[in-house]
Amino acid sequence: MSAPTRQLNRLSIGQNMPETRAQSTRTTRTGREDPSDDDESDRENDSSSATGSESGSDDDDDGGSSDEEQEQESSGRSTFRARSGITYDLSSLDAESGPNALVGLKSQFDVVNCRGSDHGYDFQLLDRAHVHVGSDSTTCTCSTFKARPQVACQHIFWVLDQLHSHFHPNPSAARAVLSRDGRPQVRPRIEELLKEDGTLEEAAEKLNWQCLRDDGDGKLYGMTRTEKVRDVLSAFTPKVLPEDFRQDLVETVLQKRTATAGECVVQGDFEATMFRLAIYDDSVFSSLCKVMPSGACSAIYFDKIQVQSRRLLSDFDRYCATGERPTDPSSPGGGIIEVDEVVDHLCTAVSRIKTNILARAPHGSEGAANALVWILESIASRNKDPLDGNNWGRSSFQGEDEDQRNLYHLLIGSEDMDLKPDEELFVLSALESLPASSLYPRVQELRNILRKIEVNRAPRAYLLKLGKLIRAVESAGAAGAGSSAATGLGQKRPAAGNSGGYSKRSR
Repeated sequence: MSAPTRQLNRLSIGQNMPETRAQSTRTTRTGREDPSDDDESDRENDSSSATGSESGSDDDDDGGSSDEEQEQESSGRSTFRARSGITYDLSSLDAESGPNALVGLKSQFDVVNCRGSDHGYDFQLLDRAHVHVGSDSTTCTCSTFKARPQVACQHIFWVLDQLHSHFHPNPSAARAVLSRDGRPQVRPRIEELLKEDGTLEEAAEKLNWQCLRDDGDGKLYGMTRTEKVRDVLSAFTPKVLPEDFRQDLVETVLQKRTATAGECVVQGDFEATMFRLAIYDDSVFSSLCKVMPSGACSAIYFDKIQVQSRRLLSDFDRYCATGERPTDPSSPGGGIIEVDEVVDHLCTAVSRIKTNILARAPHGSEGAANALVWILESIASRNKDPLDGNNWGRSSFQGEDEDQRNLYHLLIGSEDMDLKPDEELFVLSALESLPASSLYPRVQELRNILRKIEVNRAPRAYLLKLGKLIRAVESAGAAGAGSSAATGLGQKRPAAGNSGGYSKRSR
């Protein structure tokens, strides 16, 4: 995958960068900056952007206005077709709510994450606006809503429109009357539709939003802002994973800084400067996330994991055959190739994949499936003494027998092993976290692996679990179901941030 560095020419670190397309349109059109915290200025310019004759900038993003939208504009905007495809009747809106509705329905915001709680549903937008949908009211933390809390802002209109579109099989045929509070006048209401368990996750998957989930112990899965910044910056390095990227930078987050006072500049260290700016400056954070979106970061992450695992096993095979150690200090294990190190690195890689499947959902599941299946296939093919036939006369590493240096035995096991029912099985527990739709293209490879480890007499519990997984994937694929992406194929999720590994199989 080629790094999208060519997009960096559009990255700016200015203090007054536009946070939404509407703001970007205003800045371009007037030739001057428009302070985003000025409530009155925001309202006037948003109204002008929505109702004036110069509102074409937003339409240009979609290749220009359609004939239907032009007819609606010329007829006084009694109806309007949103980006979602739904046509709304705006006749019930007044002079305050009408402009907000038009700005919201024409815009495209980015949702960082969403979650359900006992009090309703929360949607965190990239520009730091936080929309809460409750049974009694819908609120937002933006300056526009704070100035007029009795009127829905553009963020509320947009979020409710996106959710409303999810529950219509054909949004382009849907019509609804909009209310001043941003809600379509339809029954049942949005919060009632989201009440059913798993519905928010399904909506988030369809809308390509990250949905934070409770692991059952009160912890939420997702990425903090600090983790997201490390993820983006590490994506531009060819070998370093975000978990290993500049540990020294994380310690600086605890110190209070302001981007305007020059406190984020680190002389001679561009990475550290960008890291601090992205943490403390919303505009820089938003720009970085647009240059390297979540989908790209996820694809790069899982590709790096697979490349590292491939290089690790290649180094191990070469070392066993010739005694040659890797000379690249950036190699997995730092150039140290011993059986224990190989097992530990592979277990850590699989655990990181599992944790990141949950933290990055709904992004990256195909890349995670590719990496996991490749690792499992590689270990399933290594049921042998790695020193057998070597040309440097080595009979053992540290006095161990052949099974104690056999990667297959150490990671998958043998038929005489009595595995516990709740024991995490190498790779399989991570595969269960994936949606069936991502595993279905690899189901034939999984069948081949199952046949191979049957011949190699894997533990009965391992064979049963892999067989059950394959049947679940085949069943979902045959039914055309990929909706399990929100919860995966497995059961309880692991503790967040667990970068440990599976214990080595004892004989």
